[in-house]
Amino acid sequence: MTTETLVLPPRPSRPAALPDPGTYRARPGRCVFEICAALGPLTTLRGRFAVLDSRLVVDADESRTHLTVEASAASLRTTRPLATRHLTGRRGLAARHHRSVRFESTGLETGGSPERLSIPGMLYLRDAPVPVTLSTRVVGRGHARLLVLGRGEVHYSALRAACDVRLPWSVPTGRVRLLLAADFR
Repeated sequence: MTTETLVLPPRPSRPAALPDPGTYRARPGRCVFEICAALGPLTTLRGRFAVLDSRLVVDADESRTHLTVEASAASLRTTRPLATRHLTGRRGLAARHHRSVRFESTGLETGGSPERLSIPGMLYLRDAPVPVTLSTRVVGRGHARLLVLGRGEVHYSALRAACDVRLPWSVPTGRVRLLLAADFR
């Protein structure tokens, strides 16, 4: 009796923070997309969107890995109901004419730590691109799963220069924060 040894080709190297190459989606209810207005250390307004689609495409080449999150603009619900009406109105997100709010990454940077990702991308409000980078913490991962919590912020003056979104006068703000929590499987 002879014994044969099977030698498998090496797996392509991939960053330790990412799952195997493929397309991953977050099921409904497993993705949170929030926007907050902040003045100094205080949060003056917090709102949550209903996520329509969230997709993570992992490629063997890290530079071609990207993330897309799309949410309904009219679904925004904030901690202040009158501010919600203003934000979805024509001076805010103009939800009748611009139906979605979207974040599209332009790449993914893993850096040195497998628990941290940097996701630069564009936030589309009223179809106008606003550059933002999400500093992301990897909460859980596996060969076919990635659970992330990302935060980013934009100065309100830069947001107003990039698009026509205006916050109500009753909401003082210096910067606008984004929060993304998703369980991609």
